[in-house]
Amino acid sequence: MAGRGIAAARICDEFQYCRAVNDAPRGTAPQASRPPRGALIVIAVGLVACLVAALASTGKGEGEAANLEWVQASPTAESQPVPVPGGKGDMQLTDARIRATGTNVSGYSMFIASSKLTVSAGSPIGGGLILCAVKAPRGTEVAQSSGGLRGTYPRSSTAGIYNQEVPETVLMDFSSKSSELAVLEFPDRPPRFTSERGVKVQWPTYKVGEERIKYVIAGKPKQDLELPFFTIWRSTDVPAATFSCKLETSAGTATARTEAALSERTPPIDEEAEELKEEEREEAEEEAEEGDEG
Repeated sequence: MAGRGIAAARICDEFQYCRAVNDAPRGTAPQASRPPRGALIVIAVGLVACLVAALASTGKGEGEAANLEWVQASPTAESQPVPVPGGKGDMQLTDARIRATGTNVSGYSMFIASSKLTVSAGSPIGGGLILCAVKAPRGTEVAQSSGGLRGTYPRSSTAGIYNQEVPETVLMDFSSKSSELAVLEFPDRPPRFTSERGVKVQWPTYKVGEERIKYVIAGKPKQDLELPFFTIWRSTDVPAATFSCKLETSAGTATARTEAALSERTPPIDEEAEELKEEEREEAEEEAEEGDEG
């Protein structure tokens, strides 16, 4: 309640009608010191408005977030190597994998579907387009970040993704452990979203149950071109996804495909075990900080 009181005080400073308490007329006689009925109504309306504004200001983004663990993971999968049109080289999806959290009281779990497309160095793909897609089964929807963005990475960028930061953790909209937000660590975090400069990303028009990432390639890669990507989902079904990347150049098209899935739904979230892991993580971080200071 203390937090709401502070919020109410802050908001009252921003609304004229919240000043009715201080601005109510005061007389010198005992009877005159009592505010008239109209002033009491203004006071009541102002207080109610302040309370509503204070409650509205304490949204999801201001509350504590629960730290969730990935409790199950699928084996890694990969596609067959596919020849690049018009010359030497091939492309392949590797490290395709599903990782999932436990299931919350509403029957939802969160899972991350990740993979990496690799195109051989020297492949004639300059000026080409690569469309990578992750498709989830029914009963699954792409997760939303705390800022309202879809849980798909890399982000769209016309400036290029070579310097786009790969997040260590993500903050997602998900109810668990009495919180409306969940903090999730990104496993096997790559150093960059691309190994070559000049690669740009566009997000095509949204399709239900499918997240797509369009890469614009600047030139022939000097080294193996690596394009890691991942999407985060919430589901009442067994976590699973199919992955595909389609290359389009002036010489033709080629597509690599693979899939990954868990064998069953994840168990309910073990709050006690996850709180213990969180405490151990905090202790390890404190020890690391003390070591740096020493």
